[in-house]
Amino acid sequence: MPKHNNVIPNGHFHKDWQSRVKTWFNQPARKTRRRVARTRRATKVFPRPLNLLRPAVHAPSIRYNSKVRLGRGFTLEELKAAGIQKQMALKIGISLDY
Repeated sequence: MPKHNNVIPNGHFHKDWQSRVKTWFNQPARKTRRRVARTRRATKVFPRPLNLLRPAVHAPSIRYNSKVRLGRGFTLEELKAAGIQKQMALKIGISLDY
């Protein structure tokens, strides 16, 4: 007799278990397809970066303020100080935070 509060083993192994199994045989192909798509998109938008350029900021709370993360975007004052217009920033891939 098994000890503790275990399930009594009475598995019914004649069920059609093959139809209930989720396989991942397409995982390597999906990885390759994603990588090729990333490369294709990078060549398509070439002078611009793949993602928008964002500022590095510190989180506001005490718990996370030692961590540096990506911010929402550059303000119009920061762009004016850098000498970049709003429309040009959007064209070259710089994110804005109004």
